[in-house]
Amino acid sequence: MKRDPLRALERLRNHFAPGSGAAKRGWLRELDRLRLRSARRVERLHEQLCFMRAYPDDARVLATVRRMLAGFERRADLRAERDALENRGIAGTAIRFPFFWPSARWLARHWPDSLALDRLDRAADRAIARLLGVDRSRLSGFAALDRIRAPGISDAVQFVRLVEAMPGDAFAKEKFYDAIEPVIELRPRRGTPNRTLAWHPAGPIAWQRAPLASGRAELAAELRRAPRRVRRVAQREGERLLDLGRAAMATRLRDLDAFAYGDARSVRIVDDGGGLAFAVNGVIAERQPANGALYGVLTLRNGVPVGYLDVAVAGGRAEMTFNTFSTFRNGEAAHVFARVLAMTRHVLGAQSFSIAPYQLGEHNPEAIASGAWWFYTKLGFRPRAQGARGPARRERMRRRREPGYRSSAATLRKLARWHLYFDSGKRA
Repeated sequence: MKRDPLRALERLRNHFAPGSGAAKRGWLRELDRLRLRSARRVERLHEQLCFMRAYPDDARVLATVRRMLAGFERRADLRAERDALENRGIAGTAIRFPFFWPSARWLARHWPDSLALDRLDRAADRAIARLLGVDRSRLSGFAALDRIRAPGISDAVQFVRLVEAMPGDAFAKEKFYDAIEPVIELRPRRGTPNRTLAWHPAGPIAWQRAPLASGRAELAAELRRAPRRVRRVAQREGERLLDLGRAAMATRLRDLDAFAYGDARSVRIVDDGGGLAFAVNGVIAERQPANGALYGVLTLRNGVPVGYLDVAVAGGRAEMTFNTFSTFRNGEAAHVFARVLAMTRHVLGAQSFSIAPYQLGEHNPEAIASGAWWFYTKLGFRPRAQGARGPARRERMRRRREPGYRSSAATLRKLARWHLYFDSGKRA
């Protein structure tokens, strides 16, 4: 049977022991020379490299991985599969997505030469024609936009500027733009957002020489342990970290208000030790909730974005979302989440925590498929609503009685209708 170096490297993904670094370098050297024969295989190598940058065995593994990622967009197989890899966020490939207003403005400001409207977006064409007051039987909306844009200005940037120049406040402009929701293509150029090179120095590099902390975390004990260091950064570094968070969303076809409206003057890096850190930002005053404070958090592992959350804190209570990017799942998600709670307690002052229904699976098929309700329940989160406690208790009892039992999707959807809560008890 012919050996497959990519599969061999993937089998070593979570293997950290003496000699594992040398074995990984051997497969990396072979894959560096090998032309992969499908878009899926190119993507699999990319994801493995990103994971190994976040969890390097040693300095030699890290150096090899960084070199391969730096040259990834020049690989012949990547160039051959460029079209098939659209929307993957890989360096050298395009992204085509109906970005929301703050992200569209951000992209137009930083990469104006790389943006274009998708001319196959007929709904946007009609909406632009109405905006410009043209008869579509004579002239399309895109053609009318071409007539008024200055030389050297792309149609996407021109449209963003038209909306910016409209009367009304920021909320009215956002509502208008998002009602049209034009599809924008972000073409790959030097420095455009990608997942391949996403990184920020957040603390000392930690070598992964032992198995990942994959077991169940003890939240009470973790909550008592404060992060190692909290550092408020200068505004310029805060802007870079916010851009890193925005890019992490854009390259995964997502948006997060807490990053989109982040305040660069409020950013802190929370160094938790062992290569784990959190970039925490507040949001601008006009986007803060009326009774509380909203924060965006980018989770970093050796400087690589591996997940994110937003946290709304009010009166010592924190409602949060939590997401680990797919590349970094099946690792130490429970441990990272426990440290998220500890950070939220010691840095943001929260004493009790809640998870909203969407995060658990309400109108969220990804959360149902991943068993998100059980992830939080196993850590000690419980519902408080009267109608939820009985069904939740019955599911927990059935799981204890029947080894291997898995809740049905219908049951998980029912359980996801209610918040889950955890109280940390006395103040640290």
